[in-house]
Amino acid sequence: MTFVLLGLLCAFIGAFPLLARKKISAFLWQFAITGILGIWMLWGETPSTVYPLFGFYGILVLFFLVVAAIIDGNTDEYGDGVSWTIWPPILLFAAFIVILISGSGMFRASDYANMLKVEENRVWTKDVQPKDPAHMRMSTKENALYQAQKSLGSAGTIGSQFAIAQENVTLQLINGELWYVAPLDYKGFSVWTSSKGIPAYIKISAEDPTAQPIIVSLKDGKEMVYSPGAYWSSNLERHMRTNGYLNVGLSDWTFEVDESGNPWWVVTVYKPTIAWSGDKVLGVALVNPTNGDIAFVEMGKIPDWVDRAVPSRIVTDYLTWNGEYSGGWWNSFWANLNMTRPESPTLVYGADNQPQFVTGITSASSSDDSLVALVYTNSRTGNAVKYTIKGGATETAVINAVNSNQEVQYKHLHAAAPQLYNVNGVPTSVVPLFNDVNAYQGVAMVDIANIQEIAVGSDQHEALRVYEKILNGDGSRAVAGNETKKQVVEGIVTRTGSEVTPTSGSIYYFQVENIPQLFTAGPGKYPSLVVTQKGDKVRVEVYKNDRDVVPILTFENLSLKLSKSAKQQQVDKASGSVHKGITAETDANAIKDRINHLTPEQIQELGKQVPPAN
Repeated sequence: MTFVLLGLLCAFIGAFPLLARKKISAFLWQFAITGILGIWMLWGETPSTVYPLFGFYGILVLFFLVVAAIIDGNTDEYGDGVSWTIWPPILLFAAFIVILISGSGMFRASDYANMLKVEENRVWTKDVQPKDPAHMRMSTKENALYQAQKSLGSAGTIGSQFAIAQENVTLQLINGELWYVAPLDYKGFSVWTSSKGIPAYIKISAEDPTAQPIIVSLKDGKEMVYSPGAYWSSNLERHMRTNGYLNVGLSDWTFEVDESGNPWWVVTVYKPTIAWSGDKVLGVALVNPTNGDIAFVEMGKIPDWVDRAVPSRIVTDYLTWNGEYSGGWWNSFWANLNMTRPESPTLVYGADNQPQFVTGITSASSSDDSLVALVYTNSRTGNAVKYTIKGGATETAVINAVNSNQEVQYKHLHAAAPQLYNVNGVPTSVVPLFNDVNAYQGVAMVDIANIQEIAVGSDQHEALRVYEKILNGDGSRAVAGNETKKQVVEGIVTRTGSEVTPTSGSIYYFQVENIPQLFTAGPGKYPSLVVTQKGDKVRVEVYKNDRDVVPILTFENLSLKLSKSAKQQQVDKASGSVHKGITAETDANAIKDRINHLTPEQIQELGKQVPPAN
């Protein structure tokens, strides 16, 4: 009924000039025809009134006013010339143009640039800790759909009546595990009229692409009635618009389940803040698909089981505006200095299981394939942190490198959906591999600072071991993780062993007494590792984790006493100085960057602590 009344109201306003001109017959004809047209358009589109001049409703009225002016001009019996009925559509159109221009970047550059509040001066290896490889995402949405379709095809009558709502398939963390959750929807009007509701949804493991999908059947009487594919008042968007959500923007119709397995529609609620643009997220609407109950939850109070509040499109818009307008509109139009652009955000669940849109930032040059920064935006809270990552490869460069790998090419595989993790303190792109029909075939791990170093395995565990062997072949990469939690292990060697790999050469393993882990490394930096035997006392430094095989960062055989020449001691001392110099330079650059962002008051306070120059 809401859209019927709104359609008639738009038609009445649009035809009113004819009524004012006392052309009753023309008024009635236009009101009748445009009323039907307005109802049909509004019922089908279910637009919001949140935008300036009521958005689509204002545009519809403008169109109807133009029609009235044309009818009035063609039915003028007295030849009075141009009637005043031409002015309402001209003035309304002018108002649209003025609002459009006033909301452009020419006048609102700073507002666009500051839409996203980004925290900077943070250290990536400190905030982003290594993640258990068992809980890395190994699947993609395409692979999940491939599995879900096969599962639904063998599900009997459910598969014949309902189809997977592909646009609404969601990656979600449920009870500590990553799943793709796929809602079903009606195949057509006849199914909608003949069924009590949608009886099930499908869960597909995002961590184990070989696991069978689970069709979760809902209890009798708990079928999902409201969905994007339902008709009339059961259509999800129409239901929300007619129940209190007409004057807000709605986006990202996300299907999620709570920790008890109950299905929900999670819909982002936003409003434009810069004319028709500058969307700001207000919160989410939680819609019970069984009975249609709607609960609005504002930002900051969203429950933990909800993983989506900030859509990826809004993250992309914010970062695009920030990179384009941070230097002002004239810079974006003419000078183009220090402009950046974002890659497509990728949803990653880190070691803390927080849902983060990870977005690579590159320079605005179309030929640039290296990163200047990474921005992590929490999709539940909207909080964003920017990390300076200079020289890292873009997502496109990573995919091209993996697809060019000989092993990947030999098996006729392709890379898809890279995601960034901290692997031994090194920013690493984890890239699932698939065949031509999107069936999972393995995974590659790529150091984004050196995309020629690629480890390929049948699963994440195998790829991780190969990757760690590459990184620790000579121990030179350990410094990359100096902010990650480390531990020192000292004890007696109880077992030793080695293997030869085609990519890394000889790899050595040993176990320390009372430690339920194997330690591994290449011999490049630690020659004494080659001759280490059972019974030797050793001291090693590793990243703290609970995996069964752990790569070492430093190694010392305390039982092996070797003398060093004076020249060798000088070399070791110089090497240590270089290492300390690199660390000191990194720390100094970070401190300088922090000083550059201090307020004048903070700098004055800092000056009190700095001794005067001699």
